[in-house]
Amino acid sequence: MRYVAALTLFLLVVSGVSAYLKGRELGSRPPRAVILDALPQFGVSGFTDECSNMLRSHGYAVDVYRGPEVTVDRLKSLGGYRVIVMRVHSGVFEGGVWLFTGEEFDNAKYVLEQLLGEVHLSRNPNDPRLMFAVGSRFVGHHLGGRLGGCLVVLMGCDGLAAEDLAVALNGAGAAAVVGWGGPVRLDETDRAALGLLSSMMDGLCLGDAVGLVASGAEGSGMVVYPEVGRSFRLGR
Repeated sequence: MRYVAALTLFLLVVSGVSAYLKGRELGSRPPRAVILDALPQFGVSGFTDECSNMLRSHGYAVDVYRGPEVTVDRLKSLGGYRVIVMRVHSGVFEGGVWLFTGEEFDNAKYVLEQLLGEVHLSRNPNDPRLMFAVGSRFVGHHLGGRLGGCLVVLMGCDGLAAEDLAVALNGAGAAAVVGWGGPVRLDETDRAALGLLSSMMDGLCLGDAVGLVASGAEGSGMVVYPEVGRSFRLGR
């Protein structure tokens, strides 16, 4: 009996020490951010470098993917980030918001996803290429529970002109989604995203930071979903 009691006590001590060390390890890890820049050749020169440097200066570990690296499969693997910045074209068609990737369309790829309405072909008027785009069904299927209380910044046009994508991102775990309610120029959204994140790094909540962002030339402004997300802060 004494042997069993001693063994039980030993196992409890080992388990407690292991949990303590794991907790310390997790607490010491820096918060993570990712910038998905499908448009590195457009807009303000150096946006992604400036944004990533700002995040790193505030203690973030930052992953950066540019151009053709912003693939459908890359988006499927999103998870574990505190901040997700999506510098991609977007638009409303078929009643929902779609995010353009940096991956050229090939009807032989992602066949099941195409049949399920998760991915779609898309084209920007200023780019002759056909590209893959992903929508709310894609988010619901592949990212459910993976976004872990993060902030998602949608930099493209009409990111919140309809709520379906924001609802799906929130349902997948994002604490707050911020994007434009209408069209916006790339130089405008570059400045806005930098200003927004800088203000939040200085301690402002999302709603107050959005209030400092100028409207786009077309009169559209930044919108937050859900409304409670306006109180979101980028604390560790």
